[in-house]
Amino acid sequence: MADYFPAQNPQDESLAPKRFDPRSAAPFINKSISEETRRAYRRAVSDFFQFVGGKHPTEVVPADVIRWRDHLRAGRKRAATVSFKLSVIRSFFEYLKAAGIVPLNPASTKLVPPPELPTEPSGRALTAKEVRYLLSGPDREKAEGARDYALMLVMLRLSLRVAEVCALRASSVKWSHGRWTLRCKIKGGREEVWPLPKDVKQAIDDYTRLDAKRRATLHSDGEEAYLFQPHTNYRTLEFNKGLSPRMVQKIIKKWAGFGGIGDVSPHDLRRTAITRALDSGLSYRQVQMMSKHKDPKTVMRYDHGRENLDQNAVNFLVYDDEGSSDSKLG
Repeated sequence: MADYFPAQNPQDESLAPKRFDPRSAAPFINKSISEETRRAYRRAVSDFFQFVGGKHPTEVVPADVIRWRDHLRAGRKRAATVSFKLSVIRSFFEYLKAAGIVPLNPASTKLVPPPELPTEPSGRALTAKEVRYLLSGPDREKAEGARDYALMLVMLRLSLRVAEVCALRASSVKWSHGRWTLRCKIKGGREEVWPLPKDVKQAIDDYTRLDAKRRATLHSDGEEAYLFQPHTNYRTLEFNKGLSPRMVQKIIKKWAGFGGIGDVSPHDLRRTAITRALDSGLSYRQVQMMSKHKDPKTVMRYDHGRENLDQNAVNFLVYDDEGSSDSKLG
């Protein structure tokens, strides 16, 4: 990183002010496991520094970030889009700050408040009936159908993001502490662990058993092989790789159409798992352990029932030791 941010001697007037070098962002961007996320990060960083005229990061001030935020909002960008782009720049400067390149994060939320987000996330959470219709489509007696079923079940039960499920390897499934678990890197690059329910483990086993011959023939087997692989790839004829997010999107769209439940995105399956868990009465902490959100406030956005007046705690407060009916409001 020092090559991109060489030390400057302020007394040496022959040195012109340094400009932003896009290569300096590569280590930060490449921390993500998802190519799609890396593209989004690269685009956000590029857009920001282009907007500020290629300023060197050490020259960027909060006013620059505020002007960029307001420019995006004036361009009718959605609040969620602006917040995401700001979070990328904020994370990049935090990365530079940790490396000792900049003394202050000019994109800190204390200095640059992001736009207020809607109280509820966009998209949909499927009903229990819709989930059954979605999962009933694939032919689980065939390898490709067993794959699609196991793929969707993993997302619906463990709330994995699409990039996370695409990155799973055979070795991600491990026996640990007396039970089957699933390990993978999540958004942000850290590794997390989920308990693997018996029905999900069985679905994975059924798929890999039916797909074993194909994998062996194509040399796409082994512990480090991707768990969910493409079965048709006429463009490159390459099979020893994981499904792409676009492929997963097509699979889910296919079976949602087959089940007659309309348009469904991969993130809708994650949203369904989180919403279902909250509606079942699980605490934010329990749901956060599943969703792996860093901020519990994000989990709250999925709690569509929090405005239900019938379930408000006011209805259940009792101060009479005898618990008389007159003291119960609900």
